[in-house]
Amino acid sequence: MISNYKKVYFIDDDPIFVFISRKLILEQKFCEDLVVFENGKLAIEDLLDIENKGEQLPEIIFLDLTMPVMNGWEFLASYQAAPITSKNKIKIIVMSSSINPLEIDLIKSYPIVEDYIVKPLTPADLNKIINNNPINELKD
Repeated sequence: MISNYKKVYFIDDDPIFVFISRKLILEQKFCEDLVVFENGKLAIEDLLDIENKGEQLPEIIFLDLTMPVMNGWEFLASYQAAPITSKNKIKIIVMSSSINPLEIDLIKSYPIVEDYIVKPLTPADLNKIINNNPINELKD
């Protein structure tokens, strides 16, 4: 699998999950540049910084929901309010270990979220993203 993605953000605080996912993403040649953040605050600060500098924004953001400092829900709220001009070109994919229907419904309520992945990340998940197929039917 080789994709045309240049830059991908991966926001998760679990070092083991990050290690395994990073290895998978690199082995699958999913993107050229993978940037990892351990919380949403660091990612938002970086997004605003590169937006101000006119540098390339990520094409995909993998977002965990449960993290310290700024969790995934807080990230989504900050991201929606942030002055980022090309938000419509960034796919946000929520990653969660939860299969709770209430949480999934809440994820669906965010129009900026493209899809969600039930952890762990798999080669099939990456393939579906590359082929633009929903992993889970997020949009009704």
